[in-house]
Amino acid sequence: MYTRRVMSADELRHVLADLRHRGGDSTLVEVKRATGGCPRLTETLCAFGNMPDGGLVVLGVDEKQGFAIVGVRDVAVLEAGVCAQARTVVPPVQVEFDTVALDGKDVLVARVLGLPSADKPCRTGGRAYLRQADGDYSMSDPEVAQLVALQDRPRYDCMPVERSSTDDLDPDLLHAFLAGVRQSSRRLADEPDLAVLDAKGIVHGTNLALAGLYGLGQYPQKYVPSLSVTAASRPAGAGVRLGDLAHFDGPVPDLLDLSVEWVARNTRQAVVYTPDGHARDQPEIPPTAVRELVSNALVHRDLSPRTQSKSVEIRLLPDRLVITSPGGLWGVSRDQLGTPRGKSAVNEFLYDTARHVRTNDGRRIVESEGGGIGEVRTALREADLPDPVFIDTGVSFTAIIYRCEPGGPTPAASPTPDAVARTSTNAALVWQAIGTATATAADIERRTGLTRRQVAYALASLADAGFVAVDGGQGDRSTTYRRLPPE
Repeated sequence: MYTRRVMSADELRHVLADLRHRGGDSTLVEVKRATGGCPRLTETLCAFGNMPDGGLVVLGVDEKQGFAIVGVRDVAVLEAGVCAQARTVVPPVQVEFDTVALDGKDVLVARVLGLPSADKPCRTGGRAYLRQADGDYSMSDPEVAQLVALQDRPRYDCMPVERSSTDDLDPDLLHAFLAGVRQSSRRLADEPDLAVLDAKGIVHGTNLALAGLYGLGQYPQKYVPSLSVTAASRPAGAGVRLGDLAHFDGPVPDLLDLSVEWVARNTRQAVVYTPDGHARDQPEIPPTAVRELVSNALVHRDLSPRTQSKSVEIRLLPDRLVITSPGGLWGVSRDQLGTPRGKSAVNEFLYDTARHVRTNDGRRIVESEGGGIGEVRTALREADLPDPVFIDTGVSFTAIIYRCEPGGPTPAASPTPDAVARTSTNAALVWQAIGTATATAADIERRTGLTRRQVAYALASLADAGFVAVDGGQGDRSTTYRRLPPE
């Protein structure tokens, strides 16, 4: 039975606070001022209709003023305008509305429901759209094909890899896999090696199946180069420049080990003292959480030919760790992740293979049945970090671990004058105007002679680089700004 979700004032405030921290719209939220009537939304409505969980359109909030609440009038007229545009999408998308009172003004929230898989992709003007970051983009033919393929259970991990053979299997991984299978299955305990490999989907005729190559192969990238991981860090103040850029290859166990080691190498270690007085190193991001999310990205990624130019990507930003894999969820919703109902393997044979394979530290690739996300949340809370954020677009899946509470201090080193100046044109002037205490935007305008927009842009760039903390909400004239780290 479908239960109608109602947006509360507190929930909307939380959504807007996150957008202020981001400095723009998000994959799941589009904000419009809408004081002049209903804005054009057809591409956005189409994009949200193609998203697994739909999305929110918030009318009555001004992004250019730091997501200030401006409110709307004639709510019924706005609702009719949104519905009229929703009906131009083919097939039409469904929209639910909530009117939320914030700061004495009405804000209209339109919740666009994602279409059933059988109806995707929807189109407007002959084009299918999807959300990416803070915008709507026209889907490519392979992305359209990915959505269509989600109508049926994927079976790409059991497809043969031409020219491959059992000679391409890693001997150590193969030995451990066979031992694990025989120990867990009475039926296969006395079967010959080839019969076990056939029963477990490792081979397909004379070739390796994709699950066997990816999970147990000596060098899977010989046949499918995209079965790899790219990792890059962007230090605070580096702009678009990247720090430690790495490309990892090998089978799944190697990819997992290398990825977890890379994250540990590029994040901080804190010294903490146990009750008995002994000091120990505590990683900034719990390795358990990193390991589980990277493992999920590797094992549950889309293995179809349409994604064979896409690898798993890891990005370490000043305030967050982002792990993105090709393909969306299958057979489970984003809200079900970490719950008893949140069990669904996109690649059944690969998932089963991973259950019997261990990394160099002796741990299995898949440690538990469906409980991994719960373990991630527990580990992050014990480290005083926020719960992970999951974004499913249908053609990609992203997991985000914030390295601090959104809007709070980031683990950046003390910025140099050059690093501050590189963030934006007026950043150095604004940084100087903040001083060693705190300052409001009005204080900075008065001290620098810059316009409100120039100050807002410089503050946003400094905050994004981890050089400035925002105490309050951007757009609120009482909000104060302070340097990070404190001098």
